[in-house]
Amino acid sequence: MSTSIAPCSVAPLSRRGAAWRARLPSQVVLGPYRLRVEILERSHMRDRRKRACVNVEAERIELRDDLRGMQLAEVFLECIVRLSHFSKGCQQGCVEEAYTHSFATGMVEFAQRNPDAWVWFNLLLTEHLVSDVRYDKVVLGVVSRPPPMPKRILVAGHPVTIRSIGQSECGNAFGWYHSSNREAQLYSGLTGSNLAVVALHELTHAIHHMYDLKTRDRHLAFKRAQVKGWLGIMTDNPSAWRWLAWVMSFPSKASLAPG
Repeated sequence: MSTSIAPCSVAPLSRRGAAWRARLPSQVVLGPYRLRVEILERSHMRDRRKRACVNVEAERIELRDDLRGMQLAEVFLECIVRLSHFSKGCQQGCVEEAYTHSFATGMVEFAQRNPDAWVWFNLLLTEHLVSDVRYDKVVLGVVSRPPPMPKRILVAGHPVTIRSIGQSECGNAFGWYHSSNREAQLYSGLTGSNLAVVALHELTHAIHHMYDLKTRDRHLAFKRAQVKGWLGIMTDNPSAWRWLAWVMSFPSKASLAPG
C-alpha cells in the first residue's frame, strides 16, 4: 500500500545554494525508469541514514537538503551508478565484467538521454573544482576544437596509459585493459557511442584493478570503487574527462581517427 508524503519544508539556503537548487534537473531517465529529482529534508527521505536515495517505488531520486558542491556531485553520481546497475539487472552475484559494462553503458545512456542533468552535473563540477576545467563548455559544444584523447591518466593515484591500437592487435575485441602494465587499449577504428562505451569500459577495469576488486566481489564494493574512482578521474584528470565528456555528448563526431 502506498503512503503519501507531506510536502517538505526546506531550511533557508544561501543565495548560491538556492541557485543550485533552481538549476537542479527535474528528472533522470535510465532504462525503463523515469525518476523525479527532489531535494528533501532528512525526515522526509525513504532512508534517513543516507545522503541520497534512489526510490524506484516513489519514482524519484531523493537528495538530502544539506548537500553542497563536490559532496552533491559525488552523491548525484552515486545515484546514477546505482540506477544504472539496477536498470540493467546488475546485482550481487554478477561478475566484474558485468559491473564494468553496466557502468559504461549506463553513463553513456545517462549523458545522451538526460541532456539537462548531464549539463548540470558537469557545471557543478566546473564551479566547485579548483582548476579551470571548463567541463560545462565541453558538453555544450562551446569549444574551438574537440579535446584530444589523453595518453596517460591517474587512477587512484596510479598512472594508466591509454593507447590506440590497430585491428591486428585488437583481435576480436574493441578494447583491452592490461593490468600487468596498467594500459588501456582502444581499437583505432572506434567511432560514435561505441567509442564512449569502450573507453569508459576499459578505464573502469583500471579502477577495479586499482581498488583491488575480485572477479566476484560485493555489489557495494563495485559501486563504491566506481563512484570514488570516476570522481577522482574527473577531479585529477581534467583533460581526460573533457575528452570523455565530449565523446559522450557528441557521438556523431566521435572518432579515434587522426584529425
